[in-house]
Amino acid sequence: MSTAEKDPFAGVSERTLKYVPLYILVPVMYGAVFSAAGHAIEWTIFGLGALGWLAALFLRGPLAALVRGWPQERAKLIVGGSSGVLEEGVRLALLSLLAASFPQALSLGQGWAAIEVLFVIVNAIIIISLIKRTDEKAMQAKQILQAQGNLQASPLWGILERIWASAFHIGAALIIARTPWSAALLIPLHSSFNLVAVRLARTAALPLVSLFAAAVGLLTLMMGLLVW
Repeated sequence: MSTAEKDPFAGVSERTLKYVPLYILVPVMYGAVFSAAGHAIEWTIFGLGALGWLAALFLRGPLAALVRGWPQERAKLIVGGSSGVLEEGVRLALLSLLAASFPQALSLGQGWAAIEVLFVIVNAIIIISLIKRTDEKAMQAKQILQAQGNLQASPLWGILERIWASAFHIGAALIIARTPWSAALLIPLHSSFNLVAVRLARTAALPLVSLFAAAVGLLTLMMGLLVW
């Protein structure tokens, strides 16, 4: 019996710590590519994008509290499905307030994507701390993590997921800045993207999940660039 079979969390902490710095390279990579193309980051707008993502996250809190007593799967569906309404709604509000130009929309999208990468890194650090604990709450959290599967998967899949998700956020910002009415289309697209990706992560191989995320993310980014 292998170590992973004896302990599903074997090696998880070490692998996560090893690859965490690579997550930081995702927003750096996008910033470098767009800067090389002549569109340097506007840091104030970048920060506004990060604040927008945080606002959408906090807005999800009251909804999560409202459905807390509901059946778990239904509650997850409602909260997960709200991502499109909340994120694209906040994104539309910010871009409309700015009457954003192409460089501004690009910077806002990058800030939005970057703070989400930071959130993933923080979550990874929290998971590492949970793995080392044996109290009741930590054990419950580890049971949830184990039920999700993919504990022994390479963290590189998570980094790829951040690349594709970042492409989606940047593309969505560009599309909405150019055609604000398109937010009505991006809301269901965003929610469906998240819900389908979560479902695939439970039932399909990681390469298929990554391929799906890449297709949606890169197509959204491509459309965002083309509308300008």
